[in-house]
Amino acid sequence: MGTPVSIALVNNMPDGAFVDTELQFRRVLAAGGYTGSRALALYTMSGLHRSHAVMAEIRSRYLALDKLYDDPPDRLIVTGTEPAQAQLSYEAYWPHLSQVLQWAADNVPVTLLSCLAAHASLLIFDGIERQPLPQKCSGVFEGRVATGDERLAQSLPRIVPIPHSRLNDIPEAAMTDAGYRLVIGGGANGSGWSVAARRQGFGTFVLCQGHPEYSTESLLREYRRDVRRHLFGHGAIEYPQEPEGYFSAEGTRLLEAFRERASACVEDPLALYEAFPYAQLASGLRNRWGEASAAFYRNWLDLALDPRRVAV
Repeated sequence: MGTPVSIALVNNMPDGAFVDTELQFRRVLAAGGYTGSRALALYTMSGLHRSHAVMAEIRSRYLALDKLYDDPPDRLIVTGTEPAQAQLSYEAYWPHLSQVLQWAADNVPVTLLSCLAAHASLLIFDGIERQPLPQKCSGVFEGRVATGDERLAQSLPRIVPIPHSRLNDIPEAAMTDAGYRLVIGGGANGSGWSVAARRQGFGTFVLCQGHPEYSTESLLREYRRDVRRHLFGHGAIEYPQEPEGYFSAEGTRLLEAFRERASACVEDPLALYEAFPYAQLASGLRNRWGEASAAFYRNWLDLALDPRRVAV
């Protein structure tokens, strides 16, 4: 990297993933070359229900969002959160999310929007509505990397693995029709695009529908959470599908055996949940996306501060 940059993270993830999401971004930024010569500034927005434990974290280490508006960073990351409504504009936090995205377009040279925040940006600036998927897209999928003079794709191989975890989608055709560059588009497995970019107001917006920041066990933790919801929902919530391209053959065998045990419905849900083979599954995981993710974040950090010099 050249000149040190200031980075702000607006962490909107739900309680179960709040601290882990912060650690994910810290790790991937460090892997991308961020030295931390200026501390990562932490913020979260209003309109999200928080437990006492997470509120204590916020009070001890996070700043109020109005402080962000007083001190625009060189780089901004805005996470998504778990959707609760069919339409984004009905979410309780929508006014706060809309405000921070519109402010970022006018004040921040380079902004990265993760998952739901990316979909929110497309609705706000382009009027593009997300589309619900028939089932959750979860797993590690191949993405096709852009060729040519695309700075965000420098040093990336032609095909990269990228984690995905989402309930909704924006078609690639809608992205390109709206003038976005597909930095990492969908591969042969049909998972959809992962990263897109476009000039937005004062600077550049980088939209991530995939999750290059995920740690090795992120999808496993999410899958266990979804299993727990099924167990404690007494069948009202469908048993989750195994994330694609993620577990080893032995891991799949363990999951199939656990699913059969859960389907029998003869055990106490808490005892069954505590028997979930997390440790065995984690020991067989392999992070296939970390190297490409570090290269992508290195490119993101190295984008010129002057938005007139950023490739558009």
